[in-house]
This record gives sequence, structure tokens and C-alpha cells, in this order.
Amino acid sequence: MLNLRNVTIQRVTNTPDGMGGNDESTTSTTIPRAAIWEVGGNNAQISDKIARSSTHVLVFESGEYTTATLDDTVTYGGMTYRITGRPDDVKHLGRITVVGLELVE
Repeated sequence: MLNLRNVTIQRVTNTPDGMGGNDESTTSTTIPRAAIWEVGGNNAQISDKIARSSTHVLVFESGEYTTATLDDTVTYGGMTYRITGRPDDVKHLGRITVVGLELVE
């Protein structure tokens, strides 16, 4: 995998506070070997399904991060991305996982 970087995934969780409201907490996880590629770039030859809903993709080695939900955001280099899809184990080989992202402006 080329251009490996530390990428941070943030998950916001809302839990009832017992008084009719919610408490919000944020958990951050750093993936030490990951890449973010722009859809349509030379590195990001991806499925049409991901391309229709994503501006970028997060690529990481399988096992580095096991859960991705649509509520998660990804930050790298001062940019924030929203996860737009479910993780895809490329060719079901258990080596590389791809997740669609949308750049948040």
C-alpha cells in the first residue's frame, strides 16, 4: 500500500442522560497505516457503487479497524470526511479494506 499515514476515525455516541436528554461522547481511534485517495484518481479504481456516493476512499490493512458506521468521521491533514458506506474487503482476501468517504466542507 502506498502513502501510508496516521488517520484518525472519530465516533460520536449519544446515550440517554436519565433526564430526557442525551450525553454525547466522542471516541477517537488512530489507524497507523492508512491512505485516503480521491475517487477517480490513479490510485482509486473502485466500484461504481462507492464512486456514486463518495468523493474519497479510506484504504487500510484489514484488521487495523474493524467497525465503521455512517456516524463516523475521518480526519487527516486538517480535513474531515464522513463515512458514506460499509467497509469492503477487497476481493475477500482479508488484506485490504476500502470505505467510501465524503469530504465535509
